[in-house]
Amino acid sequence: MQTRQLETLVRKRCRSGSLPVPEIHRLVDLLLISRDPAPSINSFNFLFSNLVHRDNLEISHCSIALSLFNQLSRSHPAGISPDVCTYGICINCCARLNQLFLAFALLGRLLKEGLKTNPMVFTPLLKGLCRNNMMTEAAALVFDQMPKMGCTPDHFSYNALVKGYCSAGKTSLANELLQKMIRECSDFKPNVIIFTMVIDGLCKEGAVGKAFDLFLQMHSISVLPDTVTYTTLINGLCKQGAIEKALQLLDHMASKGLQPDVVTYTTLVDGLCKKGLLEYSEKMLQYIISKGHKPDVVTYNAIINAHCKKGETDKAEELLDDMISRGVQPDVVNYTTLINGLCEMKKLKNAKERLKQMVLKGISPTIVTCEVVIKTFYKMEETDEAVELLYFLLSANRLPNTVSFNTVIDGLCKKRLMHKAEKLLNVMIVNGVTPDLVMYNSVINGYFMLGRGMEMMRVYKEMLGRGLLPDEITYGSMMDSVCKQAQTKEAN
Repeated sequence: MQTRQLETLVRKRCRSGSLPVPEIHRLVDLLLISRDPAPSINSFNFLFSNLVHRDNLEISHCSIALSLFNQLSRSHPAGISPDVCTYGICINCCARLNQLFLAFALLGRLLKEGLKTNPMVFTPLLKGLCRNNMMTEAAALVFDQMPKMGCTPDHFSYNALVKGYCSAGKTSLANELLQKMIRECSDFKPNVIIFTMVIDGLCKEGAVGKAFDLFLQMHSISVLPDTVTYTTLINGLCKQGAIEKALQLLDHMASKGLQPDVVTYTTLVDGLCKKGLLEYSEKMLQYIISKGHKPDVVTYNAIINAHCKKGETDKAEELLDDMISRGVQPDVVNYTTLINGLCEMKKLKNAKERLKQMVLKGISPTIVTCEVVIKTFYKMEETDEAVELLYFLLSANRLPNTVSFNTVIDGLCKKRLMHKAEKLLNVMIVNGVTPDLVMYNSVINGYFMLGRGMEMMRVYKEMLGRGLLPDEITYGSMMDSVCKQAQTKEAN
């Protein structure tokens, strides 16, 4: 295949979408052996770019691109030299791999070859520095090194630096940089994304007043806030308890033709709940539904949690059932919130049924959730219910932890149900849960209360065989048993 035909094929294939990695390897190999004329570096750039600019990008693709670049460099084909685009792609790959030393080495090589840089070459370097919290170095790159290399920072450069400052919790520096952009950058002005980033950072620091000032400044330079900007500021106001101002901002948002989304409404629902305005939060929920929005698990959980804190678990259960009926599948947080509330109100039957429901829906309860229910049964001396729940969890392949087994076994021992206690101990061992000293102390003490010294000694030996050393509680039970036996013999 002639060189020009091959280059046409490369462009055509790259424009068709993401190519399989083996095909990219094959096309690079064909380009490297092409002669008379030599292929353009642009053809290689097409292939490298196709490899690393794809929706399903994997980190391995960056490594492959660098390997192909090394293959190109080693081959030294006549008339083919990497250009600024080639280096830009490779620098980006190094930065994605967090190999900043190699990225800067490639930048040095680019400069040594006399190529002129552009801001896009520096953006991956800035992102890499910011990602590693090297903000001093990132700022020096923008304000010192780039200008010295004849490269004027663009809005991508400033965006990366502002984002880095916000991620590092240095929102005041991000705001200073934003103000510098407004004053000095005549070629471009900050966009809504940068403003929203800084507003979010200020709100997270509790500086909602400064955030609101920045929001007003946006209008003054004709940068229009979007739904995310409004939602961010509404969230900041809600966290400070300024619900009325948040609702006013919601009205202002609507007056500008912007439609709140589920996140916006959820933020307000959560704020109303935390203020204790449950009635209004439920009205807001109905309003969301009437507007055609589908409340998510976070929206529901805010109200469920508020009802549980007030002891209104019946309403909380109604809400959970309502979300299921509307096609919103509860998650582990929804169930855990409700189950905890039910346990607090000693509604153990409901708590157990909800725990079973979540397991049957394929939602794995957290260890803490299981512990809460089982411990509540234990406190209420509902040992049989606790045992039944443990066996249900085991049958559903949800293995309880040592604490849950300990709680139930201790309850059985205190009721002198030693056969059930030892049976559960064996089930626990068979399922790979290692018994601890606390559990053995419970069983030993159970046999002590029944006056069965031989069984105590058997369990004691089993405990030692597992490498567990007795403590004061163990010795106390054993000594009490010996004394009790001696007294019995003396009496006889």
